[in-house]
Amino acid sequence: MLPITQKPRPKRRRLLIALIIGGVFVTSFPFLVVGGLLAKTRWEEWQQCRGYTQFNFTQWNDLTLSASPTYARLCMADDLVAKYILLGRPQAGVVDLLGTPEPENSFSDYDMVYVLGPERRFISIDYEWLVIKFDAAGHVNEAKILTD
Repeated sequence: MLPITQKPRPKRRRLLIALIIGGVFVTSFPFLVVGGLLAKTRWEEWQQCRGYTQFNFTQWNDLTLSASPTYARLCMADDLVAKYILLGRPQAGVVDLLGTPEPENSFSDYDMVYVLGPERRFISIDYEWLVIKFDAAGHVNEAKILTD
């Protein structure tokens, strides 16, 4: 005779359900933590740039806004490049608009550089820079944001 299969006992059923729920929780926990950290980072970035997303001459040249933790230049640089505000300007016009560039130019292919702030990544270990290149006539023909 074959043994008759028995129904699982209530204790075993509860244990099985608890193991399944625990396994799902343990498996999903790292994803929840990483997702929460990413959401927090994006929220802080949004809070940081609020009010400084469009280029403003006064705010760009305000040294208190350009330093930590606001980095207003970093927030305004996207607008500055996207609207082609610099293209065609002579070198003196760029200095009048943006102020004195950084004395040390670690980007040898470019004529002027401006430090913007730490890169906008989950783990920011580098800085973002506004780099500008002039044509033979001394007018801006390229402006973009690079990371070192």
